[in-house]
Amino acid sequence: MGADREPLSLSAIASNLPRSITSRMLRVLEHWGYVSRASDGQYSLGQRFVQSRVVNDQTSVEDLIDASGPIMGLLTEQTSESSYLAVPSPANTCTFLREVQSSLPIRYVGFDGWEGRTVPMGGSVTGEVLEGRVPDPGYVVMVAVEDSDATVIGAPVRNAQGRIIAALSIAGPSFRMGEQAVAALGAAVCSAAEELSAQLDSRLLPGAL
Repeated sequence: MGADREPLSLSAIASNLPRSITSRMLRVLEHWGYVSRASDGQYSLGQRFVQSRVVNDQTSVEDLIDASGPIMGLLTEQTSESSYLAVPSPANTCTFLREVQSSLPIRYVGFDGWEGRTVPMGGSVTGEVLEGRVPDPGYVVMVAVEDSDATVIGAPVRNAQGRIIAALSIAGPSFRMGEQAVAALGAAVCSAAEELSAQLDSRLLPGAL
């Protein structure tokens, strides 16, 4: 199961092994968090595998995952667009830790199931943010790498020292993202990224819960 591949079915994973053996192996890996199984039976990389690949500092992957849930849920609710959180990983790649999908019938589906995936950073909003190329408004806007009809807006999440440790973004159909909409959406992404940064800082304070 490659880190840069889409979720796989049991049949695809078991191409060179008996299905019964593969199924037992996957259950063990799922129990320990190295793979996750979606409701449709597809398997993808789990959070523990992600933690073994990403570049960390004093802020742990667990802190990012835990703190980002309510913030990203509210961001998706406010913007009506799907939201994503990614961190840098080795060899100029990034790994997606969490996604919250929009409930709108017309949405950007190119990133469905990207939680746990590792992809190249080059040419993407996430890459621009993680490498610090963020213009004065505080967010980056680009056409999505996976879909030229979609637009992505991203902002940096920083640690207490001001270093960028993650990229928070939203993605949606470009027809909903005119100039005025982008300004409002960009402000919302920036606000959510700043809130996540503050939440992470509070977890590092002595005596913080």
